[in-house]
Amino acid sequence: MSFFSPMHFLFLLGTIPIIIMYLLKKRHQDFEISSTFLWQRAVADIEANAPWQRLRKNILLILQLLAFIMLVFFLVKPYLISSTLDVDNLIVVLDKSLSMGTLEDSKSRFERSKEDIDEIIDNLKSNGTLTLITMGSTPDVIINKSGDKSVLSRKLKDIDISNEADNPEDTLSLIKAMTKDLENYRIIFYTDKNIDMDNAIVKNTWSNQSNVLIESLSCKQVNNSISALVQVRNYGNTDVKTDLIIYSEDEIYDVKEVELKANDSKKIYIEGMPMSSIVKAELDVEDALMADNIRYSVVRSNQLQKVLFTTSGNVFLEKAIALNENIELYKTNEVLSDVSGYDLYIYDGLFPKELPKDGNIFILNPNTLEGVVDVSGSMNQGDITIHDDDLLRYVNFDISMSKVKALSQPGWAKPFMFSNDKAIALKGEKENQRFVIVGFDIHDTDFPLKYDFPIFVQNVLDYTLSFNTQRKTEVLSGEDINIDVSPKSSEVYVETPDRNRRKVGPPFPVAAFTDTDGIGVYTIEQIIDDKVNKNFFASNVNTIKESNVNQSIRARDKLNTENNVKEKGMKNLKNIFLVLALLLLVVEWVVYNRGY
Repeated sequence: MSFFSPMHFLFLLGTIPIIIMYLLKKRHQDFEISSTFLWQRAVADIEANAPWQRLRKNILLILQLLAFIMLVFFLVKPYLISSTLDVDNLIVVLDKSLSMGTLEDSKSRFERSKEDIDEIIDNLKSNGTLTLITMGSTPDVIINKSGDKSVLSRKLKDIDISNEADNPEDTLSLIKAMTKDLENYRIIFYTDKNIDMDNAIVKNTWSNQSNVLIESLSCKQVNNSISALVQVRNYGNTDVKTDLIIYSEDEIYDVKEVELKANDSKKIYIEGMPMSSIVKAELDVEDALMADNIRYSVVRSNQLQKVLFTTSGNVFLEKAIALNENIELYKTNEVLSDVSGYDLYIYDGLFPKELPKDGNIFILNPNTLEGVVDVSGSMNQGDITIHDDDLLRYVNFDISMSKVKALSQPGWAKPFMFSNDKAIALKGEKENQRFVIVGFDIHDTDFPLKYDFPIFVQNVLDYTLSFNTQRKTEVLSGEDINIDVSPKSSEVYVETPDRNRRKVGPPFPVAAFTDTDGIGVYTIEQIIDDKVNKNFFASNVNTIKESNVNQSIRARDKLNTENNVKEKGMKNLKNIFLVLALLLLVVEWVVYNRGY
């Protein structure tokens, strides 16, 4: 048996006053009695209360001492530690995902888990070590194999809950790698998800809670107004009536009363909203998890993009480009020098001595372009292989070619198509421009005759025409996002929902932005010719993984818990001693009233 608070054993000194009280003599009083029948009992009472005599056997004294000792044991919080925790290397995994913020009796699952882990740290074996890992969108080793209790407690205190979804798969992979050559270890998970791992104790921190949420919010521009579709859900066992508030920018546009049956969902359609960049939906309800009661959407504008198409004649490509209604296409059969002002430049077999610097570039059938790509000459088609890439999304590249050109592979570019293991198509970012280079003339192929051709062209346009606007406008909390930067930008900043503004470029190209844990709208500011161009993206809760706060309870009921270890490694005994103390006090009261 071990103790959480052994310092409270000092209260055992309180037994001394109890014993002294039985030794001290009471004051005598004179009584007149009608008979000597009770004389014997009076004499016995006098003898029992004589001061500083040898302590006689007294059942009331024994019961009082035992009751007091039981209360002391209650204060020192004794516990039994199983052999599963009596190890040299203890690994504790703390789930910090959004659902751990679920409130249960005014405390979150996360807070209760931290309190539990803190007790484990306090009672760590003198020669043992503890590794602390957090489980969020990625696992994070907070401290590895430390026996310093003060450092462990400080590191634990500094851990904050996140808005991310958890990632059990990567966490389990990390632990398996860490314990591959480790002996005499044990793993404890503090989570509200189901974890299936050998040699692990899962301390589930759940109880049945009610949660109402906004599952999705999607918006689109219809003529000169915005339409929105909101889906709300009730993950509770009782019906709920609440208000759904719709905001356009920061102004309330509409309030709708919503009635949700238990474990049901409903879609609400809103139309005719004024033109705006940001729409917010919010449920006016208090439940176990508040973070998913709000959701944001960024509305993409239908701004026209200017494209300059330089070609000696390519009807197939021209028609495929014209399918995009958001493009303003300009065509020329002459190579223009010192040209500027376009978002995308397409060169089909005709090239200037120097490529423009203010837009992105799509090149077909190139010659060697100094500083961009080297071309080794034409060759007959060989075995064509492709790499998985967004440019080939929904494209079946089963085509025939009469001849192709092999391209060099500069460090800034990624090949996505090969012939005889030589690159014939590549894409990438050079300085602050995006390039797509295709090493063949489409007239030398049957590609334009296939349904896949316009899809490929639209994929290229989607990749190269996203810089003046942010192509991806929504992420789930904790996910990375690529910031679409204009080639004309000299500086790029991102402002988080809590008004923290940080510089992300230069250097260019800008690295993926990773700090998306905060729920809300992020502002992208690009400095272009001393003017500020603003775009937005929203970070929202992963409701699929995190909002059903009771999903693990329902899943657990279907599991054979005997085969899935769900027991805590320590058994707290303090309540047993409290019950024993109360029982002893009851026995003392009964004995006293029977006239002992």
